[in-house]
Amino acid sequence: MDQTPPLDSNNHVDSNVTGSIGENAPRNPGGSVNHPAAPTKKKRSRMKLLVVSGLGLMVFAAASIGGAEYYTSRPNFCGSCHVMDPYFDSWSHDVHGKKAGVLCVECHYAPGEQHTVRAKFRGLSQAASYFSGRYGAGRPRAHVNNGSCLTSECHGDGNGTRLADEHMNKSLLIGEPRTETRLIAGLPTEVERKPTVRFVHAKHQLIDERITLNKRDLTVVGDRLRKALPPEAFKRVEAAVQSVKDASRRQADLIALLKQLGHDAHSADALEFMRLEHMRVRLAQLADLNCAACHTYDAGGSNHFRVDTTTCFTCHFTHQAFNRDTGECLKCHEPPTRQIVVHAPVAGTSTTAAAGALMDHQDIVARGIDCASCHADVIQGQSDVTARDCTHCHDQSKFIEEFEARTTQTVEEYHRVHVGGQHARCTDCHRTIHHALIEPEFVGSRAEFLKPVVDDCQHCHPSHHREQVELLMGVGGAGIDRPMPNAMFGSRLNCKACHSEPGSDFKGDPLVKATEETCLKCHGEDYRTVFQQWRGEIASQLAEARAALQRVDDRIKAVGVRAQSLPPRIRDGIENARTNIRLIETGNGVHNRTYAVSLLDLASRDLDAALAELSRL
Repeated sequence: MDQTPPLDSNNHVDSNVTGSIGENAPRNPGGSVNHPAAPTKKKRSRMKLLVVSGLGLMVFAAASIGGAEYYTSRPNFCGSCHVMDPYFDSWSHDVHGKKAGVLCVECHYAPGEQHTVRAKFRGLSQAASYFSGRYGAGRPRAHVNNGSCLTSECHGDGNGTRLADEHMNKSLLIGEPRTETRLIAGLPTEVERKPTVRFVHAKHQLIDERITLNKRDLTVVGDRLRKALPPEAFKRVEAAVQSVKDASRRQADLIALLKQLGHDAHSADALEFMRLEHMRVRLAQLADLNCAACHTYDAGGSNHFRVDTTTCFTCHFTHQAFNRDTGECLKCHEPPTRQIVVHAPVAGTSTTAAAGALMDHQDIVARGIDCASCHADVIQGQSDVTARDCTHCHDQSKFIEEFEARTTQTVEEYHRVHVGGQHARCTDCHRTIHHALIEPEFVGSRAEFLKPVVDDCQHCHPSHHREQVELLMGVGGAGIDRPMPNAMFGSRLNCKACHSEPGSDFKGDPLVKATEETCLKCHGEDYRTVFQQWRGEIASQLAEARAALQRVDDRIKAVGVRAQSLPPRIRDGIENARTNIRLIETGNGVHNRTYAVSLLDLASRDLDAALAELSRL
């Protein structure tokens, strides 16, 4: 069969012929066409171009990504957003940026986090905010993971879990030398002051042994109290121990409760139980701390971050008595080593005294003189937390339903969630405590110096008005087991409701008194005589009880040693009567007429029984 392709009029192969025969198909000697086994030269060139272009694009993309990764990791890129200006400026002046050249990403990403998918999505969201122009909607809030600080290249021990020993045990001076003005010999005089606070990380971080010892002591004291008290009494004492009131208030409440329960002999153990429980919570809070809790951004200084001493004050002073437990002065301060002039010379004194009085802190400490004698002004304010503070973040009532009933256990949980889990700072919840001396030139010339002491009545009067409060609550008496509170006490009325009339005390000093006029404002004219009737009734019964107690005491004195043979119930009855009479005398029975009359009736019966028993001796 002839397979020669058709020819055109010029004897050329017809180019319009379609099929399997190519335009330049090679022929074999027999005239047949061979099919192509490989791409043409033109196609091969095109494929090479595509491959080279693809590889080039891949290299370009990789280089672009690498370049973008490098560029976006530079501090200058972070500083390109105007909201980052103050942070970039402080970094550029800080030792970490200016001297060590630490990059932003080296701290603000935890070790190994920078190249994770999560980190890339964070970066994409930041880039989207940047290009959309919405990055200025709020204040940036960054958290530096402990791991970033604790790498072996920085401050860590190589394991990334704790400080290196050189940092852990180093004694660091807190504060800067300064010049202050004192009044010496009546003249303003500049005095150089050096820092007296030394901080050691180990005391705050290596706490496992302290936690173990605290747990052991808490168990020992708790078991001792549990054995000494009836189950219901121990339950009430344990609840009082877990109170988060101010130290002086919770201690006074605990002592009053033990007295009411008739177990005040165990006050020392109960107070120690309370101290250990609150120390347990403080240690648990230390375990939740991270580097950023104390080392925070310095908004007003030349450093990128600094030690926020407010954190120190919040932990050490919140609800603590002055110079006690975590607030003990010498836990942080070293006594100054030099003598200081404390006041000007007294007129008419000898030449030796003309230079004024010198005081040596070392000697004062050695003699056990309380720091509060001179420095009661150094703590100003309370770092209380209120339910209103919680609503800044929690707008649903379910989050604050149990706030008022919080105990040491709930406070511990608050810290675990907010500080340990969410990296909250002290000032996010707590009000600020100030810890500093009043300016020396004001001491002796301004009343503010005495204000902290004048406002703290309980310093000089530790049980001031305790009896009045006990009468209002219907507790504190002996022989009546159940509380008998004043009806008004449960109606949200406080002292000011009745004490509203101006008067004076026996010294002539101003005093706000309660009179029958106060009763009439709420109860009307029908109660005009009630106040005086109550006073007269209580005064009459109190006089009878006093007279009966005097007769018993006289009889005991008359019989001498034979009084020791009285049955225990009679001796207890006499002491109970003495306690109840003193409570009514000191607290004024009109604060709770029903309870006062009941106590005086009981006292009279006990004293009559005692007198009858004594008459047989």
